[in-house]
Amino acid sequence: MINIKSFFITSLFTGSGKTTFTLGLLYLLKNNVISFKTGPDFLDPILHEKTVGKKSYNLDSFFLNEKELREHFYNICEKNKSDNIVIEGAMGLLDGVRKSEASCDDIASKLKMPVILLVESYPTIHTIGSIIKGIQNSAKSQIKAVIITKSKSQKMFDLQKEDIINETGINNVYRFPYDENMKIEGRYLGLNIHENKILEVSKNAAELIKNFVDVEEIGFEIEREKLSFSKKDSFKNRKKIAISKDEAFSFLYEDNLDYFEEKLIDVIYFSPIHDKIIPEADFYYFTGGYPELFLKELSQNQKMLKSVKELCFSSKPVIAECGGFMYLSNSINDYNMVGFFNCESFMKKKMYNIFGYQNIYSNFSDFYIKGHEFHYSDMIYNEEKNAFNIIMESSRKKLLEGILKHKTLGSYSHLYLKSNQKEELLWEYL
Repeated sequence: MINIKSFFITSLFTGSGKTTFTLGLLYLLKNNVISFKTGPDFLDPILHEKTVGKKSYNLDSFFLNEKELREHFYNICEKNKSDNIVIEGAMGLLDGVRKSEASCDDIASKLKMPVILLVESYPTIHTIGSIIKGIQNSAKSQIKAVIITKSKSQKMFDLQKEDIINETGINNVYRFPYDENMKIEGRYLGLNIHENKILEVSKNAAELIKNFVDVEEIGFEIEREKLSFSKKDSFKNRKKIAISKDEAFSFLYEDNLDYFEEKLIDVIYFSPIHDKIIPEADFYYFTGGYPELFLKELSQNQKMLKSVKELCFSSKPVIAECGGFMYLSNSINDYNMVGFFNCESFMKKKMYNIFGYQNIYSNFSDFYIKGHEFHYSDMIYNEEKNAFNIIMESSRKKLLEGILKHKTLGSYSHLYLKSNQKEELLWEYL
């Protein structure tokens, strides 16, 4: 029997070095690994892909119930046929919509996997074990190993390790030393996905892991025979969806691409920066990203702006999310954009006050879907919001958001397409 080795990397707090450690582990295993990121994150999966050269997937227990989550996970494992699985958690182990709900702990317990807990080294010896013991008592999942990150002293680590073992009974305790050369620059929304030294950071982290961590001991084996959930049946004749993808538009769930594949929808890509005309397709999808970093390039591509505006006034269904929604507005930071939606978008220094998981009810049909909102931009609306009735999952606040005009739908919500229960695509309701 051949088993698959899984590594579920979590942390005590966010900022403990999860991504750096994950990239190092991925670099070590890159010829034979599948990677995942918990939660609705777009950025870290892009860093995973830069390291291993393969797509990374999301695991989210708000978007999917337990059965759907397991089916989603095991189908990806079966499809990729790798011997190693690396899952990078989001935030702290217990951080979710509510305590432990839609958290790393929740996902790990539903997948029946132990976790590797990363704890940033602080100037403490006899407190650290008690903190981890408290996490053990609260968690539904099992902590298999502890990694002390950003550790500057072997002597301090040895004392911390002894305390952790005595307090928790966890024997797999390792050191991940501090190295100032492994910093990945941050940016609003997360780490900088345009950082050009990702491979260098990954390689350096991999060397530290090889020297300080027993990789065999921190992994957990899954029997390959369990990876046997069936795929959903496709139901339609083939259609084509055109999706924006370039430096400015890169926020797209790999799970949504799988959804299109299940629906027998062929995917083609276009670049609002580099292409001159929108391609022919049945449906169109303007994704999120960082259009505000490429304003000159986007605004100077007049042929594309004209082509997109003509598309939006046509009978073709179009959905635009977040950055894509901004692109279809009149302007971003006073740079002219497509001008289909009579709105002006602009960047702010702080995160917009509406963020988090969303329950999204269509205001023009009986379509329900789950999504997520998280952005630093705002918009001046010169036409009525009319598209979605939204209930924020955490606060239960109710909102009327998005604009549907002709057959073009724009909103700040990132849609997780697999969360809907309809056979038809949302595009078919526009």
